[in-house]
Amino acid sequence: MIKCSFCGYEFTEEESKKSCASCPLNKNCGKYKCPNCGYEILGKSRLFSFLKKKKGRK
Repeated sequence: MIKCSFCGYEFTEEESKKSCASCPLNKNCGKYKCPNCGYEILGKSRLFSFLKKKKGRK
């Protein structure tokens, strides 16, 4: 679940993709769009995910 930092609405990645269907960058922008208010939330970068995994292995 993703929680909108603007309105607090919780939604899934699939719900977010539905609200981005008309955007030409919908597959590669790395953002999630809140279906409730339209606020765009940055997704986690690959670097962040990599560092988090590496830290957890110690």
